Amino acid sequence: MRCRAGFLAVVCAVLALVSTSPAQAASGGSSSSSSASYEQVLSAAITELQRYWTTEFPKLYDHPYQPIPKSRIIAARPGVKIPSCQGHHTVYSDVKGNAFYCMKSNFIAYDDASLMPQLAETFGNFAVALVLAHEWGHAIQDRAGNDGEKTIYLEQQADCFAGAFLDHVATSGNVLHLKPGDLEASLGAMLMLRDAPGESASDPSAHGSAFDRIGAFQDGFEQGPEKCASYFTNPPVLTEIPFSNQQEQLSNGDVAAKDVIPLTVNLLNDFYTQVEPNYRPLSTDNIVAYDSSKPSSIPQCGGRKLSRSEVENRVFYCIDDGYVAFDDPFLEKVYKDIGDFGVASLIANPWATYVQTIQGIPGVASNALAPVFQADCYTGGWTAALFNGALSGAQLSAGDLDETVQALLVYSRARGVSANVPITFLRIEFFRAGFLQGYKACDYQDVAAAAAKIK
Repeated sequence: MRCRAGFLAVVCAVLALVSTSPAQAASGGSSSSSSASYEQVLSAAITELQRYWTTEFPKLYDHPYQPIPKSRIIAARPGVKIPSCQGHHTVYSDVKGNAFYCMKSNFIAYDDASLMPQLAETFGNFAVALVLAHEWGHAIQDRAGNDGEKTIYLEQQADCFAGAFLDHVATSGNVLHLKPGDLEASLGAMLMLRDAPGESASDPSAHGSAFDRIGAFQDGFEQGPEKCASYFTNPPVLTEIPFSNQQEQLSNGDVAAKDVIPLTVNLLNDFYTQVEPNYRPLSTDNIVAYDSSKPSSIPQCGGRKLSRSEVENRVFYCIDDGYVAFDDPFLEKVYKDIGDFGVASLIANPWATYVQTIQGIPGVASNALAPVFQADCYTGGWTAALFNGALSGAQLSAGDLDETVQALLVYSRARGVSANVPITFLRIEFFRAGFLQGYKACDYQDVAAAAAKIK
């Protein structure tokens, strides 16, 4: 997030995430490993992918699917023979740290010595199925004759196809099964495999930011392969933002730590003043910072002294007393490890909860999913206004949207929300809806209807 000239900082501000009182927890979870071994997941994924595309490819492209021969699926490591790619000699060093499908030469090679085992160890064995599903998406493009499209859209479509495949696995997988934690793990894997902040979507090797890659994946997961097949005629929105100058690149687009909260509060007040007629800006009297390791600094809410377990690593809006509070050491760590927009994202969600109290949204004081998701949608709408330059004082910088993903995942882990509940995956989905469609798309009845379908 970078400041614009002429920005007048607000004196004080606050951080919070998600919701109302400390009794309400909402966030995502960390990744978990499948009980199946790495080799078993690889084998099952290959079998399931062949079956899936045998059924789906004719529906999309009106001719039979040609399976990838088993001999053309290469677990690359030193000493393993790799086919030539379009006439070019290929060795393990060409595959190391990578996985790819070679157009026209019809083979997949993946680093079986480094990349795939590392992904499995870090994010769980299902991460290797995600990588294979993406590369299979390129095989589908080859068979459909789409290999001449722009790289970024080829990569986006492959991510979308991977999402469609994982939805199939979740609902009707035969030999591969989606287990609790696998969707949350996919978020972490895409963060690892994203383009570096500042890269351009027009780069010949661009794959997309984590936000864009997750968006394409969620398109496929929610809307199926038909949505993915339309990407070349109806391309997805891309959000990769280049650094504006060398100074911004050196700072990674982050404003100074002392300026993050005042800047964010100013932007939130600017946005909600524009979109909500009854909005009343929060003042510095409504801001409470505390250190959860120091009981004397922990505030009361609703006349009750809050315990450390309720507020540690927490940011929240207290409905009863109308203030926003945050655990200062936690947000300092978010700024250090993730960046300024990670903090801004955590500010924006409870700010949305405050707006919901003004609007009289039902269930805000409970653990209901609908108001949580609507707050995420509102936050997406605010972020879109920032992205589009509609707010005074600042604009998004390279990597900021990826910081939102990281912040939600970190908040989930810090709050101890189980990885078995894909809440972060869902929250990002509603955030994307607000970002792509705007604040007015966050109607409570629509969000509640969508939340009611979640099992």
